[in-house]
Amino acid sequence: MKAIMNFFLIGLLVISISACEHNVSMETTVHEDGTIDKIIILETADTIKNFLGISSATGWKLTASRMEDSTREKSQDEKKWKSKFEKTFTSVQQANEELATASDSLFRVSSKFEKHFKWFYTHLYYSDTYHAINRMSYPSDDFFTPEDFAFIDRLPAEGEFISKADSLYLSRLHDKIFDVYGLRAIYEDYYQISQTLIRESGVENQWLDTLKKNKENLFRHLADKKDVPEDFMFNAIDSLIVPFPTDKMRSRYDELNAKEDAKTNFINHASEGTYTHVINMPWRIVNTNADSIADNQLRWSPPSIKFLLKDYTMYAEARRINYWAVALSGLLVIFTVYLFVRKK
Repeated sequence: MKAIMNFFLIGLLVISISACEHNVSMETTVHEDGTIDKIIILETADTIKNFLGISSATGWKLTASRMEDSTREKSQDEKKWKSKFEKTFTSVQQANEELATASDSLFRVSSKFEKHFKWFYTHLYYSDTYHAINRMSYPSDDFFTPEDFAFIDRLPAEGEFISKADSLYLSRLHDKIFDVYGLRAIYEDYYQISQTLIRESGVENQWLDTLKKNKENLFRHLADKKDVPEDFMFNAIDSLIVPFPTDKMRSRYDELNAKEDAKTNFINHASEGTYTHVINMPWRIVNTNADSIADNQLRWSPPSIKFLLKDYTMYAEARRINYWAVALSGLLVIFTVYLFVRKK
Protein backbone atom coordinates (compact mmCIF):
# COMPACT_ATOMS: atom_id res chain seq x y z
CA MET A 1 0.00 0.00 0.00
CA LYS A 2 2.89 2.37 -0.61
CA ALA A 3 0.76 3.90 -3.34
CA ILE A 4 -1.75 5.09 -0.74
CA MET A 5 0.46 7.75 0.76
CA ASN A 6 1.95 8.58 -2.63
CA PHE A 7 -1.57 9.25 -3.89
CA PHE A 8 -2.11 11.93 -1.25
CA LEU A 9 1.33 13.47 -1.38
CA ILE A 10 1.18 13.80 -5.14
CA GLY A 11 -1.88 16.03 -4.89
CA LEU A 12 0.02 19.29 -4.79
CA LEU A 13 1.81 18.29 -7.98
CA VAL A 14 -1.45 18.24 -9.89
CA ILE A 15 -1.63 22.02 -9.94
CA SER A 16 2.08 22.81 -9.94
CA ILE A 17 3.87 23.32 -13.24
CA SER A 18 7.31 22.96 -11.76
CA ALA A 19 6.56 19.54 -10.31
CA CYS A 20 5.46 17.91 -13.55
CA GLU A 21 7.74 15.09 -14.57
CA HIS A 22 6.55 14.30 -18.07
CA ASN A 23 4.94 15.99 -21.04
CA VAL A 24 2.25 14.55 -23.26
CA SER A 25 1.44 16.01 -26.68
CA MET A 26 -1.35 14.65 -28.87
CA GLU A 27 -2.11 15.91 -32.37
CA THR A 28 -4.91 14.74 -34.64
CA THR A 29 -5.30 15.70 -38.29
CA VAL A 30 -8.88 15.18 -39.45
CA HIS A 31 -9.68 14.44 -43.09
CA GLU A 32 -13.09 15.03 -44.63
CA ASP A 33 -13.46 11.34 -45.51
CA GLY A 34 -13.29 10.39 -41.83
CA THR A 35 -9.72 9.14 -41.75
CA ILE A 36 -7.50 10.62 -39.03
CA ASP A 37 -3.75 10.88 -38.52
CA LYS A 38 -2.57 10.82 -34.92
CA ILE A 39 0.78 11.89 -33.53
CA ILE A 40 1.51 11.31 -29.86
CA ILE A 41 4.73 12.61 -28.28
CA LEU A 42 5.75 11.46 -24.82
CA GLU A 43 8.63 13.01 -22.90
CA THR A 44 9.39 10.48 -20.19
CA ALA A 45 12.25 8.66 -18.52
CA ASP A 46 11.47 5.43 -20.39
CA THR A 47 11.15 4.74 -24.11
CA ILE A 48 9.30 1.48 -23.77
CA LYS A 49 6.75 1.81 -20.98
CA ASN A 50 4.05 4.44 -21.34
CA PHE A 51 0.68 4.97 -19.77
CA LEU A 52 -1.13 4.93 -23.13
CA GLY A 53 -0.16 1.35 -23.89
CA ILE A 54 0.89 2.12 -27.48
CA SER A 55 4.01 0.77 -29.13
CA SER A 56 5.53 -0.15 -32.47
CA ALA A 57 4.17 -3.67 -31.91
CA THR A 58 0.63 -2.34 -32.49
CA GLY A 59 1.44 -0.61 -35.76
CA TRP A 60 2.63 2.78 -34.52
CA LYS A 61 5.64 4.31 -36.23
CA LEU A 62 8.04 5.06 -33.38
CA THR A 63 10.98 7.44 -33.33
CA ALA A 64 12.79 8.14 -30.06
CA SER A 65 15.57 10.50 -29.06
CA ARG A 66 17.28 11.34 -25.80
CA MET A 67 16.76 14.80 -24.34
CA GLU A 68 18.89 16.76 -21.90
CA ASP A 69 17.82 19.34 -19.35
CA SER A 70 19.97 22.36 -20.13
CA THR A 71 19.08 24.02 -16.84
CA ARG A 72 20.83 21.36 -14.77
CA GLU A 73 24.06 19.48 -14.73
CA LYS A 74 23.84 16.93 -17.51
CA SER A 75 23.90 13.57 -15.80
CA GLN A 76 22.52 10.29 -17.09
CA ASP A 77 19.69 10.31 -14.56
CA GLU A 78 18.43 13.73 -15.66
CA LYS A 79 18.09 12.81 -19.31
CA LYS A 80 14.67 11.97 -20.69
CA TRP A 81 13.38 10.24 -23.77
CA LYS A 82 11.23 11.93 -26.34
CA SER A 83 9.16 9.23 -28.04
CA LYS A 84 7.09 10.12 -31.09
CA PHE A 85 4.32 7.75 -32.18
CA GLU A 86 2.49 8.16 -35.51
CA LYS A 87 -0.41 6.21 -36.98
CA THR A 88 -3.22 6.66 -39.52
CA PHE A 89 -6.69 5.30 -38.72
CA THR A 90 -9.37 4.66 -41.31
CA SER A 91 -12.07 5.78 -38.87
CA VAL A 92 -12.59 6.97 -35.31
CA GLN A 93 -14.03 3.55 -34.51
CA GLN A 94 -10.69 1.98 -35.35
CA ALA A 95 -8.86 4.56 -33.24
CA ASN A 96 -11.19 4.00 -30.30
CA GLU A 97 -10.64 0.25 -30.39
CA GLU A 98 -7.00 0.92 -29.64
CA LEU A 99 -6.98 4.10 -27.55
CA ALA A 100 -10.27 3.93 -25.64
CA THR A 101 -10.26 0.34 -24.39
CA ALA A 102 -11.42 0.13 -20.77
CA SER A 103 -8.46 -0.19 -18.42
CA ASP A 104 -7.63 0.75 -14.83
CA SER A 105 -3.99 1.45 -15.63
CA LEU A 106 -3.95 3.05 -19.09
CA PHE A 107 -4.84 6.54 -20.31
CA ARG A 108 -8.00 6.48 -22.44
CA VAL A 109 -8.83 8.81 -25.33
CA SER A 110 -11.98 8.38 -27.42
CA SER A 111 -12.73 10.22 -30.67
CA LYS A 112 -15.94 11.20 -32.45
CA PHE A 113 -16.48 12.18 -36.09
CA GLU A 114 -19.73 13.40 -37.64
CA LYS A 115 -20.45 14.85 -41.07
CA HIS A 116 -23.77 16.54 -41.91
CA PHE A 117 -25.03 17.94 -45.21
CA LYS A 118 -27.14 21.10 -44.78
CA TRP A 119 -27.65 22.22 -48.40
CA PHE A 120 -25.58 25.39 -48.56
CA TYR A 121 -22.99 24.02 -46.10
CA THR A 122 -21.52 20.68 -45.10
CA HIS A 123 -20.71 20.58 -41.39
CA LEU A 124 -18.00 18.43 -39.85
CA TYR A 125 -17.77 17.75 -36.11
CA TYR A 126 -14.76 16.15 -34.44
CA SER A 127 -13.87 15.65 -30.79
CA ASP A 128 -11.31 13.92 -28.59
CA THR A 129 -12.32 13.02 -25.05
CA TYR A 130 -9.88 12.37 -22.23
CA HIS A 131 -11.57 9.90 -19.91
CA ALA A 132 -11.36 10.56 -16.18
CA ILE A 133 -8.05 9.36 -14.77
CA ASN A 134 -9.69 8.64 -11.42
CA ARG A 135 -10.22 4.89 -11.64
CA MET A 136 -11.32 4.38 -8.04
CA SER A 137 -14.61 2.52 -7.82
CA TYR A 138 -15.95 4.59 -4.93
CA PRO A 139 -18.50 7.20 -6.19
CA SER A 140 -17.61 10.85 -5.75
CA ASP A 141 -21.17 12.22 -5.63
CA ASP A 142 -21.11 12.74 -1.85
CA PHE A 143 -17.85 14.68 -1.94
CA PHE A 144 -18.15 17.14 -4.83
CA THR A 145 -20.83 19.67 -5.63
CA PRO A 146 -22.03 21.03 -8.99
CA GLU A 147 -20.17 24.22 -8.06
CA ASP A 148 -16.92 22.24 -7.79
CA PHE A 149 -17.34 20.86 -11.30
CA ALA A 150 -18.41 24.26 -12.67
CA PHE A 151 -15.22 25.73 -11.19
CA ILE A 152 -13.11 23.01 -12.84
CA ASP A 153 -14.85 23.63 -16.17
CA ARG A 154 -13.96 27.32 -16.18
CA LEU A 155 -10.32 26.87 -15.22
CA PRO A 156 -8.07 28.38 -17.92
CA ALA A 157 -5.29 26.62 -19.81
CA GLU A 158 -2.23 25.36 -17.95
CA GLY A 159 0.00 28.26 -16.95
CA GLU A 160 -2.65 30.95 -17.42
CA PHE A 161 -3.32 33.48 -14.65
CA ILE A 162 -6.08 32.80 -12.10
CA SER A 163 -7.24 35.14 -9.37
CA LYS A 164 -6.29 34.78 -5.70
CA ALA A 165 -9.86 33.78 -4.91
CA ASP A 166 -9.73 31.02 -7.51
CA SER A 167 -6.31 29.93 -6.24
CA LEU A 168 -7.75 29.55 -2.76
CA TYR A 169 -10.75 27.59 -4.06
CA LEU A 170 -8.44 25.37 -6.10
CA SER A 171 -6.29 24.67 -3.06
CA ARG A 172 -9.32 23.67 -0.99
CA LEU A 173 -10.66 21.56 -3.85
CA HIS A 174 -7.28 19.85 -4.04
CA ASP A 175 -7.50 18.98 -0.35
CA LYS A 176 -11.00 17.61 -0.82
CA ILE A 177 -9.91 15.44 -3.75
CA PHE A 178 -6.81 13.91 -2.22
CA ASP A 179 -7.15 14.15 1.55
CA VAL A 180 -10.87 13.46 1.87
CA TYR A 181 -12.23 11.63 -1.17
CA GLY A 182 -8.91 9.99 -2.09
CA LEU A 183 -8.38 8.49 1.36
CA ARG A 184 -11.91 7.12 1.50
CA ALA A 185 -11.84 5.78 -2.06
CA ILE A 186 -8.60 3.86 -1.53
CA TYR A 187 -9.84 2.48 1.77
CA GLU A 188 -13.06 1.27 0.14
CA ASP A 189 -11.05 -0.60 -2.51
CA TYR A 190 -8.93 -2.28 0.15
CA TYR A 191 -12.02 -3.04 2.18
CA GLN A 192 -13.39 -4.91 -0.86
CA ILE A 193 -10.09 -6.80 -1.06
CA SER A 194 -10.57 -7.79 2.58
CA GLN A 195 -14.07 -9.06 1.83
CA THR A 196 -12.71 -11.08 -1.10
CA LEU A 197 -10.05 -12.68 1.11
CA ILE A 198 -12.57 -13.71 3.74
CA ARG A 199 -14.96 -15.17 1.14
CA GLU A 200 -12.21 -17.10 -0.65
CA SER A 201 -10.72 -18.42 2.59
CA GLY A 202 -13.80 -20.58 3.18
CA VAL A 203 -14.46 -19.36 6.75
CA GLU A 204 -17.98 -18.80 8.01
CA ASN A 205 -19.92 -15.77 6.76
CA GLN A 206 -20.09 -14.37 10.27
CA TRP A 207 -16.57 -13.04 9.77
CA LEU A 208 -17.87 -10.79 6.99
CA ASP A 209 -20.27 -9.34 9.55
CA THR A 210 -17.36 -8.85 11.95
CA LEU A 211 -15.43 -7.00 9.27
CA LYS A 212 -18.46 -4.84 8.50
CA LYS A 213 -18.96 -3.93 12.18
CA ASN A 214 -15.35 -2.76 12.38
CA LYS A 215 -15.30 -0.99 9.02
CA GLU A 216 -15.45 2.59 10.31
CA ASN A 217 -13.07 1.91 13.20
CA LEU A 218 -10.51 0.55 10.73
CA PHE A 219 -10.97 3.62 8.54
CA ARG A 220 -10.38 5.99 11.45
CA HIS A 221 -7.30 4.01 12.36
CA LEU A 222 -6.01 4.37 8.80
CA ALA A 223 -6.78 8.11 8.70
CA ASP A 224 -4.85 8.68 11.93
CA LYS A 225 -1.71 6.97 10.64
CA LYS A 226 1.10 9.06 9.23
CA ASP A 227 2.96 6.08 7.82
CA VAL A 228 0.77 3.34 6.36
CA PRO A 229 2.42 -0.08 5.95
CA GLU A 230 1.82 -2.05 2.76
CA ASP A 231 -0.01 -4.83 4.60
CA PHE A 232 -2.28 -2.57 6.68
CA MET A 233 -5.55 -4.24 5.66
CA PHE A 234 -4.10 -7.74 5.86
CA ASN A 235 -2.97 -7.02 9.42
CA ALA A 236 -6.36 -5.48 10.12
CA ILE A 237 -8.08 -8.74 9.17
CA ASP A 238 -5.61 -10.64 11.31
CA SER A 239 -6.37 -8.33 14.25
CA LEU A 240 -10.02 -9.36 14.00
CA ILE A 241 -8.85 -12.96 14.62
CA VAL A 242 -10.36 -14.25 11.36
CA PRO A 243 -9.36 -17.96 11.26
CA PHE A 244 -8.14 -18.24 7.68
CA PRO A 245 -4.92 -19.88 6.37
CA THR A 246 -2.48 -16.98 6.66
CA ASP A 247 0.16 -18.13 4.17
CA LYS A 248 -2.33 -18.95 1.42
CA MET A 249 -4.33 -15.75 1.93
CA ARG A 250 -1.18 -13.64 2.11
CA SER A 251 -0.27 -14.75 -1.41
CA ARG A 252 -3.76 -13.87 -2.63
CA TYR A 253 -3.62 -10.52 -0.84
CA ASP A 254 -0.34 -9.67 -2.57
CA GLU A 255 -1.97 -10.51 -5.92
CA LEU A 256 -4.96 -8.24 -5.31
CA ASN A 257 -2.73 -5.56 -3.81
CA ALA A 258 -0.61 -5.50 -6.98
CA LYS A 259 -3.70 -4.68 -9.05
CA GLU A 260 -4.62 -1.87 -6.67
CA ASP A 261 -1.08 -0.50 -6.81
CA ALA A 262 -1.22 -0.47 -10.63
CA LYS A 263 -4.41 1.59 -10.46
CA THR A 264 -3.15 4.17 -7.97
CA ASN A 265 0.24 4.39 -9.66
CA PHE A 266 -1.51 5.21 -12.93
CA ILE A 267 -3.55 7.96 -11.26
CA ASN A 268 -0.36 9.42 -9.78
CA HIS A 269 1.53 9.27 -13.05
CA ALA A 270 -1.27 10.69 -15.20
CA SER A 271 -1.92 13.49 -12.69
CA GLU A 272 1.70 14.62 -12.85
CA GLY A 273 1.76 15.24 -16.60
CA THR A 274 1.46 18.43 -18.60
CA TYR A 275 -0.79 18.01 -21.62
CA THR A 276 -0.97 19.67 -25.01
CA HIS A 277 -3.69 18.68 -27.45
CA VAL A 278 -3.95 19.80 -31.09
CA ILE A 279 -6.67 19.17 -33.68
CA ASN A 280 -6.20 20.14 -37.33
CA MET A 281 -9.52 20.54 -39.15
CA PRO A 282 -9.94 20.52 -42.95
CA TRP A 283 -12.36 23.45 -43.21
CA ARG A 284 -13.13 26.81 -41.60
CA ILE A 285 -13.80 26.62 -37.86
CA VAL A 286 -17.24 27.78 -36.70
CA ASN A 287 -17.42 26.42 -33.15
CA THR A 288 -14.96 25.06 -30.60
CA ASN A 289 -13.91 25.12 -26.94
CA ALA A 290 -10.19 25.37 -27.80
CA ASP A 291 -7.82 27.53 -25.78
CA SER A 292 -6.43 29.04 -28.98
CA ILE A 293 -7.00 28.94 -32.74
CA ALA A 294 -4.58 29.55 -35.61
CA ASP A 295 -6.24 29.16 -39.01
CA ASN A 296 -7.62 25.59 -38.96
CA GLN A 297 -5.45 24.42 -36.07
CA LEU A 298 -6.90 24.29 -32.57
CA ARG A 299 -4.87 23.94 -29.40
CA TRP A 300 -5.67 23.01 -25.80
CA SER A 301 -3.42 22.95 -22.72
CA PRO A 302 -5.72 21.55 -20.04
CA PRO A 303 -4.49 21.17 -16.44
CA SER A 304 -4.89 17.53 -15.43
CA ILE A 305 -7.56 18.42 -12.86
CA LYS A 306 -9.85 19.02 -15.86
CA PHE A 307 -10.06 15.27 -16.43
CA LEU A 308 -9.13 13.96 -12.99
CA LEU A 309 -12.70 13.38 -11.79
CA LYS A 310 -14.71 13.43 -15.01
CA ASP A 311 -14.31 13.17 -18.77
CA TYR A 312 -13.07 16.21 -20.65
CA THR A 313 -14.07 16.71 -24.29
CA MET A 314 -12.16 18.94 -26.74
CA TYR A 315 -14.24 19.57 -29.83
CA ALA A 316 -14.29 21.52 -33.07
CA GLU A 317 -16.95 22.13 -35.68
CA ALA A 318 -16.04 23.24 -39.19
CA ARG A 319 -18.05 23.88 -42.31
CA ARG A 320 -17.53 24.10 -46.06
CA ILE A 321 -19.76 25.97 -48.47
CA ASN A 322 -21.39 23.80 -51.14
CA TYR A 323 -20.88 25.95 -54.23
CA TRP A 324 -22.90 23.60 -56.41
CA ALA A 325 -25.86 24.03 -54.04
CA VAL A 326 -25.48 27.82 -54.16
CA ALA A 327 -25.31 27.73 -57.98
CA LEU A 328 -28.29 25.39 -58.23
CA SER A 329 -30.32 27.55 -55.86
CA GLY A 330 -29.45 30.61 -57.93
CA LEU A 331 -30.59 28.89 -61.10
CA LEU A 332 -33.85 27.86 -59.42
CA VAL A 333 -34.47 31.45 -58.35
CA ILE A 334 -33.76 32.75 -61.83
CA PHE A 335 -35.99 30.09 -63.39
CA THR A 336 -38.80 30.89 -60.93
CA VAL A 337 -38.55 34.61 -61.72
CA TYR A 338 -38.54 33.81 -65.44
CA LEU A 339 -41.76 31.76 -65.14
CA PHE A 340 -43.40 34.50 -63.08
CA VAL A 341 -42.52 37.21 -65.62
CA ARG A 342 -43.58 35.04 -68.53
CA LYS A 343 -47.04 34.47 -67.05
CA LYS A 344 -47.52 38.23 -66.86
